[in-house]
Amino acid sequence: MNPALVEKTKFINTVRPICDLYRTLLSANGVEVPGKALNRQFVALAAALFVSACGGGGGGGSKNGGGFSPPAAGNPVTVSGTVSYEFVPPNTGCNGLNFSATTERPVRAATVVLLDGNGAELARMPSSVTGAYEFSNVPANTNVRIRVLAESKISGAASWDIEVRDNVDTRPGAPPLGSRPMYSLESSVFNTGDSDVSLNLLARSGWDLAANRYTEPRAAAPFAILDTIYTGMQFIIEVDPDLVLPPLDVFWSVNNTASAFDRDEGDNNGEIGGSLYDFELDAMFVTGDENGDTDEFDAHVVGHEWTHFLDDAIFRSDSLGGTHRLGDKLDSRLAWSEGWPTALASMFLGSPSYCETGTPGTNAGFEINAEAGFFGGQGWFDEVGVVRFVYDLWDTTSEGTDFGSVGFAPIYEVMRNGQRTTPAWANIFTFAVELRALVDVNGDALIDSQLGDEMTVQGALLDIWGTNETNDGGAADPADVLPIYIDMVADGTTTNICSNSQFDTGAAKDGNKLSEYRYIRLSVPMLDEYNVVIESTTPTPPTPDMTDNDQSDPDMLLVQNGNAVLKLLSEDENFETGVTPPLQPGTYIADLRDWRYADPDISASYPPTVCFDVRFEPTP
Repeated sequence: MNPALVEKTKFINTVRPICDLYRTLLSANGVEVPGKALNRQFVALAAALFVSACGGGGGGGSKNGGGFSPPAAGNPVTVSGTVSYEFVPPNTGCNGLNFSATTERPVRAATVVLLDGNGAELARMPSSVTGAYEFSNVPANTNVRIRVLAESKISGAASWDIEVRDNVDTRPGAPPLGSRPMYSLESSVFNTGDSDVSLNLLARSGWDLAANRYTEPRAAAPFAILDTIYTGMQFIIEVDPDLVLPPLDVFWSVNNTASAFDRDEGDNNGEIGGSLYDFELDAMFVTGDENGDTDEFDAHVVGHEWTHFLDDAIFRSDSLGGTHRLGDKLDSRLAWSEGWPTALASMFLGSPSYCETGTPGTNAGFEINAEAGFFGGQGWFDEVGVVRFVYDLWDTTSEGTDFGSVGFAPIYEVMRNGQRTTPAWANIFTFAVELRALVDVNGDALIDSQLGDEMTVQGALLDIWGTNETNDGGAADPADVLPIYIDMVADGTTTNICSNSQFDTGAAKDGNKLSEYRYIRLSVPMLDEYNVVIESTTPTPPTPDMTDNDQSDPDMLLVQNGNAVLKLLSEDENFETGVTPPLQPGTYIADLRDWRYADPDISASYPPTVCFDVRFEPTP
């Protein structure tokens, strides 16, 4: 051992993007002092980005400016240690982060790299479940340093590939998102000497308790995000040990803000509008704006967004996306696709308390209790009701009508298989029906009791279509809510269907509330191509401003067993038409909406309900 070296390096905890390295140097008494920026020099190896030939800023025992020292006679040594990060828990009730209760947690399954003094890679390995690493047969009397990448790349029976990167780059010609800089933790250069070396690295939160603000680099943030995802992975592979997931980029930045949203440039300037998973980019984004909202330590938020990635990669989501608030009566697909991820995060984190803290240093934040949270009316359209329903099926705490547990294995099986190919829209009905087929009579009874608690049809009356559902959410126009599916036959018959914004309050509508999308169950009698015709029957007189936001814009998606068959998304006013590919006889589903209810520029005089004549005609 070399105790002097341990003392001189244990405080090194600077985090930085790989392509914008900053080194923390140590003064003679072991106190950190700022280092200078290193040159931006890169080399691509095996389709990954590594740093090469970074010059300047030597320290920590280097004798010749960061290069190799002439090797002295001696046996090879071992360089080992642990990597950890500071985790900041929430205050009671999720009222802000409790920096005074900060603890250290191991950095698990992250890539640890041994570099020579010039930055050339000598070896790499994943850190252990305790954050440990060990490099043996390291040349004695050699200048080296340790770098820990904010990535987890595990191969084997179960495998995954996760990288945490900085998305913000507003320069012209900025590289693609997948090539943006990855965060890392790095020691200064040190000499291995002639005996084994122990070197521990700590990624600090960067918070100064006395100043009540961030005063140092927020090194812990990328590793906290990575560790939450690792926790979720361990929960999943307990029931699916051979799970192979596609690569995932997670983008966190101190500039990622929840207070603004830029649809076109948010990925580059940080105006992401809140933590999210982008189904088009196959990427997660996490807020880090210290003056607005930081989510790196909000493990339930990170877990929720990671579950959206699972929905995209191995499960199924029919989510509409868009703004949704606690207590909203949502389209059933959105209620499911937002409630289920919260429930899963609560499961694998072992806590029913979904915490969303606000601005650091304040008491801002809110909590959703997966055991007892109630916000607004209950039903199959309630996001928090879905959270309670799924979580109570899994947990072993008995309260009210919740006795027993079906365990996670059948829940996962439904999401992995039955829910993926259900012929109906994926929601609480399809999940409950598929789950009933996998559990025993006690499980059936638990499912029914919890559906009853959520004011949703259960027992023998339950089917994937919600045929016997009677809860209309207190609709002013219940005929636009129930029945949930409108039956049609592709024989040219016309059916009048209305898109109703009765649950979408406010002048700026969201377009994703109950009764705005109307579900169609279509019976196709014979193999053929079909003309689809949608015509508005609600008068919408033009307003004087001559824009098109006062005219209806019908849209439709046609699906079979979870697979899109036809998308009708033109901007034609009051009319939509298209031709299907050849359809085999069978059952299809479609949704019909007026896009104008999702239009941020909708006319203030636009009617709250717009109806359409819809028909599917066999082609001549």
